[in-house]
Amino acid sequence: MNPTAATPCPRRTDAGSAAISIAIVFPAIAMLFLALAQAVMVAAAREVALSSAEEGLRVARAHDGTPAQGQNAAIRFARREPVLGSPAITVSGTTTITVQVRGRAPSILPGVHLDVSESARGARERFTTPQQP
Repeated sequence: MNPTAATPCPRRTDAGSAAISIAIVFPAIAMLFLALAQAVMVAAAREVALSSAEEGLRVARAHDGTPAQGQNAAIRFARREPVLGSPAITVSGTTTITVQVRGRAPSILPGVHLDVSESARGARERFTTPQQP
C-alpha cells in the first residue's frame, strides 16, 4: 500500500455548534443591552431632576420669590416628566438659595431601586443703587 495515498478520514460534524455558541453569547449581549437601557433611564431621570432644581431655583431666587414658590415650581416641573418617580424637593437658604430634588429612576429589574439626587444653588436677586452695593 502506498503511504502517500490519502486515507479517508471520518468526517467531523459541526452540527449544533452555532446553536451552542448563540446560547453562550446571547445572554451576555442581552445583559449589555439591558445595562445600556438602564443607564439611559438613570441619565434621563438625573437630567429631569437637575432641570427641576434649576426651575425651582429660578423662581425662588427672584426678587419677589419665596422658597414655597420655588418648591411648587420644581415639583410641577418634575411631575410633568414621568421618568422621575416620587420627586421630593427641598428649598433652603436666605441669601444663597439651594434647591435639592430627589427621586427614583425607572428600573428594568424588579426590586432594584435607583435613587437620583440633583441640586442647584444661586444667590437671591436683590436690587441695589449706585450708592448701596
